[in-house]
Amino acid sequence: MLLDLLVPSRCLGCRDPGPVPFCPDCADELDPDGTVHPLGDGIAAVGAFAYAHPLSTAIKATKSGGLRQAADALARLLVLPTAVPVTWVPAPRARRRRRGVDLPERLAGPDGIRLLERVGRPVEQPDLDARQRLDAQDGTFRATCRLDGPIVLVDDVRATGATLLAAATTLRAAGASRVLGVTLAAAGGPPSAGRRPRRTGARRGPGSTAASAPTS
Repeated sequence: MLLDLLVPSRCLGCRDPGPVPFCPDCADELDPDGTVHPLGDGIAAVGAFAYAHPLSTAIKATKSGGLRQAADALARLLVLPTAVPVTWVPAPRARRRRRGVDLPERLAGPDGIRLLERVGRPVEQPDLDARQRLDAQDGTFRATCRLDGPIVLVDDVRATGATLLAAATTLRAAGASRVLGVTLAAAGGPPSAGRRPRRTGARRGPGSTAASAPTS
């Protein structure tokens, strides 16, 4: 196309001219995950890839730059079930306005159904441990309707799993029989949200799980 000649596409990982989302070299660096982890009663989580370069770079660039075409290109990396309703973890309204793109909604694809909405103000999470992140998400979501049967819930990144668990728990309370949380990327090991914090040394109170991942 003429537009491609005027504005050549660039790899989301290295930013060199090349196919979107990734040039062959960056595509070779993707680290597939695919491990299913239990998050709660009837709730499980799976990440398609590890949250590492070049995918982490691509996700940050897409969200900060409001790159809708890039978001759609990243969505092609996800293979979602076709016989189960698919929804997404909605970003806070102010964040959607600022970014110009809701990446989880784009990842859910054109057949995604809005089943959740945000309630109240979001809490910034980078400096919170797993338990604090989970507590901060309490009452954050509301289901848009009564549900029945299994649901696939899509998000961009899973860190501790707190946001995913809060959203999935809301779907379960609305009637979903099971919820599988699918994220494009997963940071760290198994999700720590919902676990009882370990006690260390003398009885000084609960320990904490450091959260070095970005959000969620």
